Amino acid sequence: MIAVKTREILAAAFVFFGGLLVWPLLTIANRPVLVAGVPALAVYLFTVWAAIVLVLFLVRPRSRGDEAP
Repeated sequence: MIAVKTREILAAAFVFFGGLLVWPLLTIANRPVLVAGVPALAVYLFTVWAAIVLVLFLVRPRSRGDEAP
């Protein structure tokens, strides 16, 4: 069972990251600018994706090792 704190963090992350991926913010990043030779939009999307993965990794339920795989 997922703890209440974990559910609250996941709900907040869903809203926050969903807000980062809406059209107005994507158009801000969609400029003809290169960051280290990579388009700014690709850098923005990869950064948001990496942050989502990091948050999910940090909030994941921990197994105590009592259960069989």
